[in-house]
Amino acid sequence: MAMGKRFGIAASAACMLAAAAGQAAAGGSGENIIIIADPLNAESMYAANYYRAARNVPSENVLYFSPGADDYQAFVAWNLVALQALIDERGVGNQADYIVLMPGSPFYIDAPGLVSDGCSPVRRFSISGAYTTAFVADEILAGVNSNFNNRYARNTFTMVRFDSEQTYLAGSPSSDPNARRYYLGAMLGYTGERGNTLQEIFDNIDRSVAADFSRPAGTFYFCQTNDQNRSGPRHNAFPSVVAQITSQGGTASHEFRQMPRNEDDVLSILTGAAVLDIPGANMTLLPGSYADHLTSYGAMFDNVNQTKISEWIRAGATASHGTVEEPCNYPGKFTHARSMAYYHQGASMGESIFRALNFTPFQGLIYGDPMCRAFDYEVTVTVQDAPTGPVSGVIEITPSGQTSKPGNFVFDYEIVVDNRRVDAGFVTPLEIDTTQLEDGWHDLRAFGYDTSTVRSLGVWQSELIVNNLGRAAQIESVSATTGDLSTTFVFDVRSLAGGFGGAPVEVRLVQHDRVLASAAGCEATLEVAGVQLGAGSSSVHAEALFADGMRVRSAPIEVSIEYVEGTPAGGLPTVYDSTVWAGGAADVFVMLPYLVDDSTETISFEIVDAPAQASVVAGPDGPYRLLAPDPGATGFDVMTYRVTSSSGASALGRIVLVYDRHPFDLTADGSFDVEDLYAMHASPSDVNFDGVADAADVRYLETVLRCGEVREMDNR
Repeated sequence: MAMGKRFGIAASAACMLAAAAGQAAAGGSGENIIIIADPLNAESMYAANYYRAARNVPSENVLYFSPGADDYQAFVAWNLVALQALIDERGVGNQADYIVLMPGSPFYIDAPGLVSDGCSPVRRFSISGAYTTAFVADEILAGVNSNFNNRYARNTFTMVRFDSEQTYLAGSPSSDPNARRYYLGAMLGYTGERGNTLQEIFDNIDRSVAADFSRPAGTFYFCQTNDQNRSGPRHNAFPSVVAQITSQGGTASHEFRQMPRNEDDVLSILTGAAVLDIPGANMTLLPGSYADHLTSYGAMFDNVNQTKISEWIRAGATASHGTVEEPCNYPGKFTHARSMAYYHQGASMGESIFRALNFTPFQGLIYGDPMCRAFDYEVTVTVQDAPTGPVSGVIEITPSGQTSKPGNFVFDYEIVVDNRRVDAGFVTPLEIDTTQLEDGWHDLRAFGYDTSTVRSLGVWQSELIVNNLGRAAQIESVSATTGDLSTTFVFDVRSLAGGFGGAPVEVRLVQHDRVLASAAGCEATLEVAGVQLGAGSSSVHAEALFADGMRVRSAPIEVSIEYVEGTPAGGLPTVYDSTVWAGGAADVFVMLPYLVDDSTETISFEIVDAPAQASVVAGPDGPYRLLAPDPGATGFDVMTYRVTSSSGASALGRIVLVYDRHPFDLTADGSFDVEDLYAMHASPSDVNFDGVADAADVRYLETVLRCGEVREMDNR
């Protein structure tokens, strides 16, 4: 049977994706971005959808939880644990380098008493700095000094590509005990008072993406002012940096004024002043440019004094850097001028800023798009033997690449499926063992790296449809693919399966790996509200969960939502029962699927019955929870929850936690099959989780088993 007919409406999106194969991803490294979006904040969701599409960020890299916390201790105990649990569960740890926070996030986290400073107390961490320091959080909790070294920084002009899996010492990869790992945290924008508008942030994203690989002609301006406190910490470095950029073939100027005026070629401004009339300078900040003014309150948006770094974004800069409270003006706390030499070598904006910060950025906020690579050279990757239909067993992929950078070539390749590395090496072809993958649709990408120290990256993208066991999921129909935040979208989803051991027990609707709605069995009609998807373009899959733990996805469809709120209907919230495979994970992040057509500001989530074999980690109140399974947790567990809006409370929703086998595997033989049906008739259990073991449980199990039988016949 032709795959297009078999997958119905979802096939159109798959065809569009296949047509895009061979194109380099904008920025070349959207796969390295982790987006954190607050699912209850409309601006955060809109920005996440916009940035994901602009930077071609894989679905697996979009995480949904509130990124802030009451203080750093709570942040470490919940946010960092949730972050790592999701990265581990999705298997994207070898790609996750940049943690990018959306507007709607707080710009700082309270952190008094953790960092000592004899000059000025440290009471706040920037939100970007809090995520940057994830791997050194235990040291910070034990107490450190404000001059705690950033081990990725280096006091030379040598650039090394940033990699969160790597430990660094003095700016070089190292296995020394004093070497440290980091994430590269950044805040895309702040929409609170004295920040930027959402449109200004979107305009900046567009400029940033357009600037990639453009190698713009312009001037790096290093402005020495009479303000010794703000200009002094770095103006002595200006002459050597100007000479370095000039030696690299760029144009740089050491100026003795606050900033350029009436200039139309500005690639950077590093200056030192508390108050600047940026609009009055009548200058043009080129796409991909950087600017900062090294002032105490530059990123302290809750203080009316001094010019804010948001003014630079409004004027056209791609990124800036400032502090979220009054710092001592140690040079190591601020972006050294050599950052622009790194940037001109082809490093990303984020790499350039972070490598030029000699101290760990506790108070410093990296603001804007950290992924811009205006001076990088484009790498093009092609694949001649790309799969064109369903595949099984072991297949080979032969990528090849070219770079526009003189004196370099492409020689190192990776194959990633759903942003998980499956093979890598210098010698091609590379292999994909599809028996290690789940049946169904997958995002297939091939990376090629050049031989420079920047390791410029090119990406080829297509789709991979696996069919080893005859299983599939599909979206048969959707009520609409456009709407606004008040629109309710209705999806008909179903699954195809083969054999009792592979019976589908649950079908779902997922957005970027987030479960939105679910139902037991092999087919269902599921609803989701536009406000839950967020404005902009969203990638939505059907997903089938099988009795042996396999999750099978359909091809994605794109749903486009206007940033216009309608009048909520005001009905009671709806909840969905769902299953979570906990496996042997130390921490489990659980989504609470729901449907609400009220304003998200009125919604609350309550755990009614906690699981018996796991504790709920205290954290933010959202449509998610972080669980810590007990040592030796086995079998399965049930957690119930309720959603309340201004219209009232929902019924109880149930999350089934599976620790080591499926809850319907009553015979504990590792599979869900007809023997479990016999066991069910002999000794009924409460498998439908309605609080009582009765005939309804037998009927429920029979229905689930029959799904496997019927779909196996359909598949033949």
